[in-house]
Amino acid sequence: MGAQRTLILCVGSRLMGDDAVGLIVGEILLEREMPAEVRIFESGSNVFALLDEIMEFDEVVIIDSIKSGLAPGEVVVIDLGELTQGSMDEIQSLHDIDVVSAIKLGYELFGEKMPRRIFLIGVGVKDISPGIKLSVEVEKAIPKILEEVSRFLKRNPSNFSRPS
Repeated sequence: MGAQRTLILCVGSRLMGDDAVGLIVGEILLEREMPAEVRIFESGSNVFALLDEIMEFDEVVIIDSIKSGLAPGEVVVIDLGELTQGSMDEIQSLHDIDVVSAIKLGYELFGEKMPRRIFLIGVGVKDISPGIKLSVEVEKAIPKILEEVSRFLKRNPSNFSRPS
């Protein structure tokens, strides 16, 4: 059995204020050394188009801005495999077909081919109007998001041979 493969999927729109946070975190992660089993991928808002690519991985960590009653800059980690239908409906991405809906549809269409585990690192937004600047609250959340990614990789030591 080979090493577990993990995809860190950074989602957002560079032209919609705080919605760019996932892509900005992706840029930072691409500059860091990652274990060979980890791939960083930046995507626009069409996560549904990536389902084929997502299926190549055992685990997926999605970084995205969400509007679900979170305070601006608040960071949450959600195990999408443990969500009930009611709690899925409460998470609202900022995209045409939101991340949670795309993942749910992926499981319905492709079942066992989908990753065993999918996590969402969600960030509450303040301003999603057209513009290329993050709000102060969301910008201050970037270290916390990076910390959660690092925590995720460390939680799965059997999947990675990470140098100290």
